[in-house]
Amino acid sequence: MTQTILSESQQDYLKIVLDLINEKKVARIKEIARRKGVSMPSVTEAMRKLSKEDFVQYSVREFVELTPAGETAAHRLSSKNMFLKNFFIDVLGIENSIAEKEACELEHHLSVATLDRLILLYQFLSECKKNDQLTLHLLKNCVRSAEGMSEIDPECKSCFVTSNFPHQMGKSTVHTLLAKLNRGQKGQVVMLGPDTELRRRIIEKGLLPGSAFVLEEKGDAESPYRILSDGCSVELDIKAANMIEVAIEQSN
Repeated sequence: MTQTILSESQQDYLKIVLDLINEKKVARIKEIARRKGVSMPSVTEAMRKLSKEDFVQYSVREFVELTPAGETAAHRLSSKNMFLKNFFIDVLGIENSIAEKEACELEHHLSVATLDRLILLYQFLSECKKNDQLTLHLLKNCVRSAEGMSEIDPECKSCFVTSNFPHQMGKSTVHTLLAKLNRGQKGQVVMLGPDTELRRRIIEKGLLPGSAFVLEEKGDAESPYRILSDGCSVELDIKAANMIEVAIEQSN
């Protein structure tokens, strides 16, 4: 038997029905419409389709009930949403309202394998006792320091957040700033530097740690740097170019 693939909207409906049943014991069309932000006729049509696929039990003017299949699907979505929201809040320090919104957006697209890795990361950061201090605590200190929300922890003083940006070279590569490269040089982004506003502007351009690129045009204070990354041309001003640590292969 072929497994039914639910649309994002259908998944949202199932989650809303489950929430209403948990909160109020029953799920009414009017309340589903209010939470989903759609008309009652739209909800009625959606419930008919979900009923046809055996995810809900619904007849006109009756409450909506979840079938075993619908309950299982709704529970998985609700659990995934809860974990993602907690991950964003507890690990990344994201504001609650933003965490809730983005968890709802992301829950539809994560595979089980990716979710499993995030769970392992969360458990590692929260529970691993191999450090003198929990790694999650250190991460939170790093985030607060990087965004200027607290005084710099003494242990962070040798980190890129304060004074040691960029890092030193590795065994097979030279680490330097993108601003120091010459036209035609290839590299890979290693790390984004300490200025929060600039860092986020760079992220919005799609240049993240791991991004491979080639420098097409070397800029200066008056003209932009232009790089080609993943087939996309990206322009950067000199301040941004001095905020991007890159790795290039050592010359023989």
